[in-house]
Amino acid sequence: MSLGVLVPKLPGADGGSVGVVHGPGTVMAMRRAAGERAIDFLLERGRLERVAVDVEAACDVLLERAAKRLETARAAMTGEDWEGAFANAYDVYRMAAEVLLLRQGLRATGGDGSHVVVEDAVSGQFAGEIVGFSKARFERMRQGRHASQYFDPARPEKTDDDARWAVELADGVLAATEELRRSGRLDLY
Repeated sequence: MSLGVLVPKLPGADGGSVGVVHGPGTVMAMRRAAGERAIDFLLERGRLERVAVDVEAACDVLLERAAKRLETARAAMTGEDWEGAFANAYDVYRMAAEVLLLRQGLRATGGDGSHVVVEDAVSGQFAGEIVGFSKARFERMRQGRHASQYFDPARPEKTDDDARWAVELADGVLAATEELRRSGRLDLY
């Protein structure tokens, strides 16, 4: 299974449950309540804000940017620039996550920790549907990007396996994000 795979939704009594893969062919329902609590908390703290834009048009622009950045990551792979490939793959991954928020009429307010805000908001709501947005994968991507961008001689350089993992994950979540967006199951928050 691709890390970006979209897991089928199982309707719950309140219509708010999502599918989560727990084994071959087994899907269990999980409520989005924790994700909603995270969004409410981040809105109350001013870390997320509502945006009044044409969300579909804005999502189109962001998805186009992500697709271009994915090509840049692939070109870096071809040039054996593992650090560059990883950093660009992270951008694709983050932009895919931001599309999910934007489709809900939300965005991170920026500043220190804004990438963690996107991580918390998206993993809390969508990790059950888009496996690649699990908290652990988000952290590995975010920290890996940090290591790629800010040289530390005490840390090992990225390898082709690191870069390949990041590019494949970014590609998978981008495709799953587009699929979820087309499903019509994302409403304004």
